[in-house]
Amino acid sequence: MRPMAWMLAGTLGAASGMALGESDDAKRVFALTSPSVVTVRTEDGKGLAEGQGSGVVVAPQRVVTNCHVIESAPVIRVYVGDKGLPATWLRQNAVQDLCLLQVDGLGAAPARLREGAVPRVGEPVFAVGNPLGFGLAVSAGLVAVGEQTQPHPYLVSTAPQSPGSSGGGLFDRDGRLVGVTRAILGTGQNLNMAMSAGSVAALLAAGDAPPAPAAVPAPEKPWLSEAEPLTRSEDWSALEAHARAWSIAQPGSAPAKATLGQALWRQQRLPEAEAALRSALDIDRFFLWAWIHLALVQYSQNQPEAAEASLAKADAIYPMNAETALRRAEWLRGQQRPEEAHAHAKEAVRRAPGRAAVWRLLGQIEDEMGRHQDAARALAAAARLGDVDALARGRLAELYAQSGKVDEASRLSAAADSGKREQGRTQLVLGLGELKRGRLGPAEEAMRKAVALAPDLADGWSGLAAVLMRLGRPLEAEAAVEKAVALAPTHAETLANRAGIRMELNKLPAAIEDARGAVERDPKSLHGWRMLSLAYLKAGKPREAAMAFQKLDGLTSMTPDELVSWAEAMIGTGNPDQALAILRRAEAADPKLLRMCLTTAKALGAKGDPAGALAYEERALAIDPVNVLAWSGKGYALMKLGRLAEAIEPLETAVRLDPNMANAWINLGEAQLRNRNLGRAIQSLEKALTLSPTAQDARYYLAQAYLGARLPQKARDNAQRLLERQPGAVPVMTLVVLSHLMENNIQAAGDAYLPLRARSPEAARQLRERAIASGVSAARNWPE
Repeated sequence: MRPMAWMLAGTLGAASGMALGESDDAKRVFALTSPSVVTVRTEDGKGLAEGQGSGVVVAPQRVVTNCHVIESAPVIRVYVGDKGLPATWLRQNAVQDLCLLQVDGLGAAPARLREGAVPRVGEPVFAVGNPLGFGLAVSAGLVAVGEQTQPHPYLVSTAPQSPGSSGGGLFDRDGRLVGVTRAILGTGQNLNMAMSAGSVAALLAAGDAPPAPAAVPAPEKPWLSEAEPLTRSEDWSALEAHARAWSIAQPGSAPAKATLGQALWRQQRLPEAEAALRSALDIDRFFLWAWIHLALVQYSQNQPEAAEASLAKADAIYPMNAETALRRAEWLRGQQRPEEAHAHAKEAVRRAPGRAAVWRLLGQIEDEMGRHQDAARALAAAARLGDVDALARGRLAELYAQSGKVDEASRLSAAADSGKREQGRTQLVLGLGELKRGRLGPAEEAMRKAVALAPDLADGWSGLAAVLMRLGRPLEAEAAVEKAVALAPTHAETLANRAGIRMELNKLPAAIEDARGAVERDPKSLHGWRMLSLAYLKAGKPREAAMAFQKLDGLTSMTPDELVSWAEAMIGTGNPDQALAILRRAEAADPKLLRMCLTTAKALGAKGDPAGALAYEERALAIDPVNVLAWSGKGYALMKLGRLAEAIEPLETAVRLDPNMANAWINLGEAQLRNRNLGRAIQSLEKALTLSPTAQDARYYLAQAYLGARLPQKARDNAQRLLERQPGAVPVMTLVVLSHLMENNIQAAGDAYLPLRARSPEAARQLRERAIASGVSAARNWPE
């Protein structure tokens, strides 16, 4: 987790929203009118919420609202506070989007309608409604356009509104209703339309009947779900019949036409298939699946240019779909263009790392290119993801077998006339050879033969433990190594092996004790020093780890991977310069080592060089385009360089590749916060906290985002949780004061200001000056 980087939440003027005098008028008008403003909610036939808006009580048990709030709703309910009452649609003026509801049992007092003179341009007005569903709120503004009569009576004000405000009241300074809010005009001018009070009076007197309720159609046959088993069983003629019946029942269904096209393509009836797919695209030009299948049909008809154009259409609709990259790789592979096919297969893996088929194709291409080790890794990944392709599994087995020839040696051992202990030692040697070659099944078999033939052979039990560890069975490995230690309690190598197993099981104190025992018994034990340094590093003791790595460096030529681990320890001790010197050694030995690139980027970032860090993150992605750490690091470096818009895409790629990586969500949330994408910032940071509830930087950024979104209570809740862990955090204390000021709660803001002043007089002084400059005159009474 990155160290917390505190930031102030912005200027007080942005947080407070309105001048002090305007605020006093707003509070007074709100007190007069809010008893007459209600919340209107719509529900489906099952009682589930569908929509929400506002309404105004204009006569006893009568409420006016916008028609678009309630239209097509099976159930309408009017809420006063938490109490909901059923409402009936009484009449409407559809042209003006005004509807009148009858609410039996509603005791709220009607609002006073303004009669006589219409509001003038520049006259103060106040919008009262339920924006965003958070409860009744008031906003102040001016009449921007006086009452217009064409095409119907309306006026325009600057009182801010949000979704959920529709149907609320627009009132003058005396609390009289001058209009019903209807719509936001434009995207950046803060101009809002309201239907005039005269229209409300006319609707009370007369109006049109509401539309008849729409008949609920019978449920449709699940055509799509019924097509899936036919596709899986590859019964193409049955799928064709199903698709034709589907098209008759739903002639406007693009999926029906596309399914027919798929069935016809599989039966090699290519012109018919193309016609069906084009019919689907005539219905829906953005149907990704239809574009991909059209490309397949076109390629089957020897039209590669047309096929590529169709794939380009699919990419334009959804750039991260893996199917287009997969198809290009298959076609290029068939054209004997392996390098290009390999690039597209890697791209398919980047887009869909959890899909077995893309890994299988990548492995097959790498196998054909002679990259057998890479092919084995890719085919193994496909197998782990559940690949059932028999040919791919068979080839994976062949690749493992080709790594070494040990059968002849095994037959010689079985035929030899020697004692059981000698046979056990021979099996141990065979097992170590299989282990080195990665043939884990034969290695386990040989090791079990070794301990069966010679149960007092400590090396046999230790070797079996090593194989079980490679097989991902650490508990069984621990049981085996315990027998080895019991047979050879002073053997340094055996203790080092147990240290490695205990480290895998996260038994770090015991692992450190074993590794210490190994180097005490043999100060030149390379395996012992390796395990001791890695155990210290995993236990969060970078200083001790760095000392152990330094000792190992004096005994042997360290591998590039070991050098990178040493550099990580140095970063942990706060010595990025020493870490970079070590990393240069690793880079000289293996410039394409992924860990080296990632750790170098980390060291450069710790040194305050985001541009240098970005260069190494790019190198890491060139080596492994689907590495989530590299994508997250790239986005973080771009953010630190101030290139916020560019930072979003790599961070979104990181969370797509690994949705459970909390740090990537935090980086994404911070970038969106800085880019003022507050809603997305909140979503990303809330996700980060579900994955890592103690991530304090995530919670602070979340508090900032809520404050920027004008949700002061949410911001304060998160700030208070931070202060429970860090009571003296000045930026968080400042944020609490700002949240109270945003609510115009001057008393609470002053109370929160005092401990801030005691903690940081300078921060308090700056905050007080901003408050006064923003029109909060009460801040003058706060002590300097």
